[in-house]
Amino acid sequence: MTRRTAGNREEQGEGRPSRGPAPWAWNNRAGFTLFEVMVAVFLLAMVSSMIYSILNVSIKFSEKGENTILAFEREQGLLGLLERQIKNGWYDEQKKEVDITAEETMLRIVTRAPLLYPHAGVVVAVYRYDPQSSELYYLEKRDFYNTDYGSEYVPPLDEMQLLIEDCPPLSFAYEEDSSAVTVNYDDRELQFTPWCQVEIREDVI
Repeated sequence: MTRRTAGNREEQGEGRPSRGPAPWAWNNRAGFTLFEVMVAVFLLAMVSSMIYSILNVSIKFSEKGENTILAFEREQGLLGLLERQIKNGWYDEQKKEVDITAEETMLRIVTRAPLLYPHAGVVVAVYRYDPQSSELYYLEKRDFYNTDYGSEYVPPLDEMQLLIEDCPPLSFAYEEDSSAVTVNYDDRELQFTPWCQVEIREDVI
């Protein structure tokens, strides 16, 4: 039986304390140089800039789409209201005509289609467009029979309600011969004729 002596153990490396890896092993470990860090930061900045540009374009297109939709809804709402009130114009039996007055930036009409007082029946509706502020104002009176609100009535803007801000150019004209109201809205020309006048002309024909 062979006995292992201390000398044999020392020769075979047994019993020696661990001294860690050899000095040259540190040079083989993975690491980042300053140049590599700078390249990584540069690439990260480029990717971040690209992502920001894409998001910014998307936000702008989204806002543009929302503004277009809002402008379209505002246009359709205003023109729909004008058409409804004009077509439901009240026919004055004494004057034998629809009680409508139009003077460039103002439209006054006695109508059976109120906006603010839906149960009033017949009202005086007045529109006034202010070209300086690009604002459209509206006023509605339930006592349509009041002579103070006749064809010469022009309400001051401070007594009216603001209907639309940043309104495109708007003007009105009334043709007594054709009984039609011409509405010029943002380079568009539309004509609306009261139903009662259409019925009268058809009866005459």
